[in-house]
Amino acid sequence: SPPPMSVPVRPPVEHLCDGDDGQADAREREHKESRLVSSANIAALAAASAACLGELLTTVLFFPLELVKCRIQAATECAEDGNFAYAGLGDGLLSVLREAGVSGLFAGLPSVALRSLAAEFATVGFGELLLGRYMLRFGSSGSAGAMALVLRTLGGCASISMTLPLETLATRITTSRRPLSMAGAVRQLWSEGGLAAFWKGLLVSFVLCLNPALMLTTVVNLRALVLRLRRGVPGAVGDDGKGGTDAEPQQLSWLEAPLVGVVAKLFTMSLIYPLVRGKVLLQARNTNGTGLLQVLGKSRRKDGIRSWYRGLGAQMSKSLLSATIKYTVKERVERPIQQLIHTRAQRRAPQDGRDHDGNKAAVAR
Repeated sequence: SPPPMSVPVRPPVEHLCDGDDGQADAREREHKESRLVSSANIAALAAASAACLGELLTTVLFFPLELVKCRIQAATECAEDGNFAYAGLGDGLLSVLREAGVSGLFAGLPSVALRSLAAEFATVGFGELLLGRYMLRFGSSGSAGAMALVLRTLGGCASISMTLPLETLATRITTSRRPLSMAGAVRQLWSEGGLAAFWKGLLVSFVLCLNPALMLTTVVNLRALVLRLRRGVPGAVGDDGKGGTDAEPQQLSWLEAPLVGVVAKLFTMSLIYPLVRGKVLLQARNTNGTGLLQVLGKSRRKDGIRSWYRGLGAQMSKSLLSATIKYTVKERVERPIQQLIHTRAQRRAPQDGRDHDGNKAAVAR
């Protein structure tokens, strides 16, 4: 009789199902992680875009105050370079009007606006991107505290490394006695120290990255606290700004948003103003390679400790007004921008969703 035929043995059905389920779960986890990362990126982009809108509006509206404030900060009583010796903010505005008319109040606006937008977008974008990735990896517990401040400061450091030349040029243009173009400022800085002159005050700028980081972290915590007090719901203050457990985030009112911005700005500016003053002194003139401490020490020896706070009134006047508008605009437009970006992203990638669904169907089969 012929030998019995060997029948190929099929793998157990249960084994195949377990393997397929594992692959489906892995793909599902990968797709979920991709969506979370995409949402974090969209949130960072929306926050940066909203901050830029507020920054552009306040830069244009309050530029005359910024111009006079910067000149007061750059002035010293014993300087030999013919600085702007304004008695105060009002005197500075009137002096500019008498000498150069209304157009003089906006001298250097293009360079300042360019620097402001670039710095704001990079600072907020990098900081929120780092914070979003951290929260995805480790959760949101404690994100409104030290870690949020550290990550936003790192984002500011990355920003200032790229935008400091624009800031140095803007400072040189706005504090120059004679009309100075962007090209003229570039040639002047290059003659003083080559490429390194454009990064004057880099180390102190890294320290001053605490300013926007502390400002934004304070705004986030105050915002969450206000929402929490408004609703009367006990619970930890989170960095997501929801102030509770509702699925739909709340917004501050038209009165609450500017108050939060003003309180946060008062707190942060009171802490770091002497560093701001020293940085402007470094950027406004040729300091022959001296550092921040040397510049502040020289200013103290000539004019006393009060020289460290020269221009504080003008700084506060401009900063408080701009913070009021800037963070009100950010509060109102950030969520619509985020929704718009998210909608456009969904429309751009319909094929990705179909491919994912097709993979899931194939695995199920």
